[in-house]
Amino acid sequence: MNERRLKTFAILLLVLSLTQAARAESARTSVRQGNRLYSQGNFNEAISSYDQALLEKPQAQEPKFNKANSNYRLDDLAEAIDLYKEVAAESKDMKLVTKAKYNIGNCFFQRGLKQRDSDLQKALEDLKTSITHWRQVLDIDPTNEKAAKNIEVARLIIKDIIDQINKQKQQQQDPNQPQDPNQGQTQQQQQQGSQQDPNQPQDPNQSQQQQQAQEGSGQDPNQSQEQQPEKQQEEMAAPDATAQEILDKEQRQKQQRQILERARYQKVEKDW
Repeated sequence: MNERRLKTFAILLLVLSLTQAARAESARTSVRQGNRLYSQGNFNEAISSYDQALLEKPQAQEPKFNKANSNYRLDDLAEAIDLYKEVAAESKDMKLVTKAKYNIGNCFFQRGLKQRDSDLQKALEDLKTSITHWRQVLDIDPTNEKAAKNIEVARLIIKDIIDQINKQKQQQQDPNQPQDPNQGQTQQQQQQGSQQDPNQPQDPNQSQQQQQAQEGSGQDPNQSQEQQPEKQQEEMAAPDATAQEILDKEQRQKQQRQILERARYQKVEKDW
């Protein structure tokens, strides 16, 4: 009787082991498919593949991190922040934790920039939060130059926002005081001459030289060992741009919006 029970137990263990192996392989397949979709710019479809991988392997952190990257690309910053925070709290891979914290900082920084025209106080809070997360990156990796430079850029913008807030308060107290037409000029000067990060994801507005630099960038250190042999076909760029690059891109988009607005309301000369 005991021998029969042992055999039954051994068979169950074997079935369980084979099932777990099959689910793990299915999860890896879903991640690879998601990475291909991500690299093609199909971020919603990529999210579906990463969700499938998480169904097969709920404790896996890589598909969750990649899903956060996809949400970042879709400008769903709130969802991206939540997912990055989960990865930072649950992952045992400190490189992945560092990258998640760095990207959280990027999310708050980008959200802060978007709010400058509508709510200076919220913009200020988000920029301060971005610095908090980049400091956490430096606590883990003091040699991370990108995080250190991001903090410097964010501090300069924070100073500019505080100046704007103070001027608004002065104008409320003295409504006859003229507005400063050079507001933000310091910020624009800070953008000039900045060096682009060769690891920045490809952007249709980037120069040809920068895109060529990206093509030669190294592998993502946060990719799992199982995926590394297929890296050349499935390389996925994470949203790890520097703060200056995010600032430059936001400024370009703002200028484009202003041009479109001016064109929309431009007076049409009559020819009759």
